[in-house]
Amino acid sequence: MSRACEAGGWATVAEVAAERITARRLISTAVAIAALVIGAVPAQARTTPHPAAHPVAKPTAASDAADSTLVAPEVVNRIVATIDGEPVTLFELHAFADQMRQRAAGGAPGAGAGAGADAQVPADDRAMLDELVLDKILHKQIQEQGVAATDQQVDAYIASIKERNKLDDAALRQALAQQGLTWEQYRAQVRSDIERAALINKEIRNKVNVSPEEIERYYKEHLTDYGTPAKAHVRLISLLVPSDATPEQKAAIRAQAEALRKDAASGKDFAKLAKEHSQGPGAEDGGDIGEVARGQMQSEFENAVFALKNGEVSDVIETSSGYHIFKMEQRSGEAHQPLAEVKDDIKEKLYRENMEARYDRWLKEDLRAKYHVEILL
Repeated sequence: MSRACEAGGWATVAEVAAERITARRLISTAVAIAALVIGAVPAQARTTPHPAAHPVAKPTAASDAADSTLVAPEVVNRIVATIDGEPVTLFELHAFADQMRQRAAGGAPGAGAGAGADAQVPADDRAMLDELVLDKILHKQIQEQGVAATDQQVDAYIASIKERNKLDDAALRQALAQQGLTWEQYRAQVRSDIERAALINKEIRNKVNVSPEEIERYYKEHLTDYGTPAKAHVRLISLLVPSDATPEQKAAIRAQAEALRKDAASGKDFAKLAKEHSQGPGAEDGGDIGEVARGQMQSEFENAVFALKNGEVSDVIETSSGYHIFKMEQRSGEAHQPLAEVKDDIKEKLYRENMEARYDRWLKEDLRAKYHVEILL
């Protein structure tokens, strides 16, 4: 049944959801490829193949079974959509689906990076058709705006792929052959990816900005994300109890610990007492175990330590291993990383979010208004 788009584009909830997935993939593509040949912020690239730029995968029994939802046995070809009256055929959809699955399964190095588990392949024919229509619209925009990748950009991108994957020319060509790609076809894929990145950067990246005020506002609203836990510099005296100790022996060790605690609390040198009596870590250094933060000690130790003020000595703490006494040398309260240390991370996060939001507006309000799409599937 024919269903024409409204003036603003397709209007179903399913389509909007599909577009958001596509937006995230194409934003990542533009940012990643541009990092190599245009100068954008780096990220892992993922792109959708264009039938005009890529070879049609050879049908196999597995691919025929996987695409049974796309092509009914009795149908050879038919028009499944139009873009400004230009037909999109079932054959194109079938080929496009094969290419996407091939890339998701582990396509050619660097061409449409993002293959494997992270690649998002639409689960049904309608979602796949939406991807193909969007791909064709972007291709039309590339042609209309005269966006063209140079041979130098293609060479630079392929060189970076070889370096990243530790491949020489022969190994790369062998990997391409295993995917059924010639060198010329691979370069065409790379060229197409670079042109997509250039288009998206031209339409979106240069119109996205993150101000210092936005960074500061985000920092204040998410201050807990940049917190550092309370810390304590402590000393420790530990008297260990043998696993086969009798009740009398255990009581004697407890009494010794209580006496040591009394001496330390009365002002005797804790470090000297630790050197002379402690059987725990840091004994040779006067029981100095350094600085510890909340969450780094077992609960009975942490509760006792962080209840102390500077210079105070804890009560004797009994555990299965023995008896322990802590002295607080210096404590610091919870703090936060200063804005200067995290502003670059915040800026990158906000930039990517703004890029995706801007892409959504470009796709829904700007790009769609230029084309009339009719779905016939």
